[in-house]
Amino acid sequence: MRKMMSLGLGLVFVALVALLCSANPAWGQDVTAAITGTVSDPSGAPIVGATVTAKETDRGTVWTGQTNEAGIYSLLRIPIGKYELKAEMKGFKTAVVPPFTLDLNQTARIDFKMAMGQVTETIEVTSETPLLQADSAAVSTIIDAATNEALPLATRNYVQLTLLSPGAVTPDPSSFNNGDNTASGGRPFINGNREQSNNFILDGMDNNQVSDNLLGYTPVPDAIQEFNLITQNASGEFGNFQGGIVSATIKSGTQKQASLEHVWWHRWRSHRQEQGVLLF
Repeated sequence: MRKMMSLGLGLVFVALVALLCSANPAWGQDVTAAITGTVSDPSGAPIVGATVTAKETDRGTVWTGQTNEAGIYSLLRIPIGKYELKAEMKGFKTAVVPPFTLDLNQTARIDFKMAMGQVTETIEVTSETPLLQADSAAVSTIIDAATNEALPLATRNYVQLTLLSPGAVTPDPSSFNNGDNTASGGRPFINGNREQSNNFILDGMDNNQVSDNLLGYTPVPDAIQEFNLITQNASGEFGNFQGGIVSATIKSGTQKQASLEHVWWHRWRSHRQEQGVLLF
């Protein structure tokens, strides 16, 4: 009897393990971007099976996809950065898009209209920047690495830069008094909500302290690639907020080798700013 019970429990355990292994992973908040669009022939008919390739210029990483029966391609969860994009199909010239920048949580829509010819021939695809972002209803402000490094932040606290976004204010500017928000420090009041109502995300992970919803970790501004402050209409992947979502991503390595003088110059500049010296 005991042997039968042990066998039954063993089968239940194996079934549970198999169920967990076969389940799809749950995606958290993305710290990436996406590219989507259509590929069509000169008459406007969709091209099925065209290969679309995105190459990140700084790292050389390549992402590929193919168009479906409607001529639509989607390159999802791509790291932010500068990209070159091309579409290829036998019997058509290769269509190339000049380098462009993908921002955090952005969905870039780029459509290709192919021309008849050899695949070894190339044509450059140009298009006007759309007046509206039709793929997302979110209202957000991107603060890039150049802004992080150029603006003089006496306290080395990147959260100060959230005040550049419309709807973000603070009744006490002096509360942004240090670069460590784990124990104290100000946060923005967004769209009339309390400072405890924000959600801070770092590289897709929860970066909120359980105590008073302070920041768990505050990276130095020089280490941040960019951050996106979403103030309205965030997508379903985000939660735990009434005010705003501050989603930051850290810089990663590239194929370019920085000189030692350049690194030390940035360190000296940061040190002088911490001392309150105004640099030009």
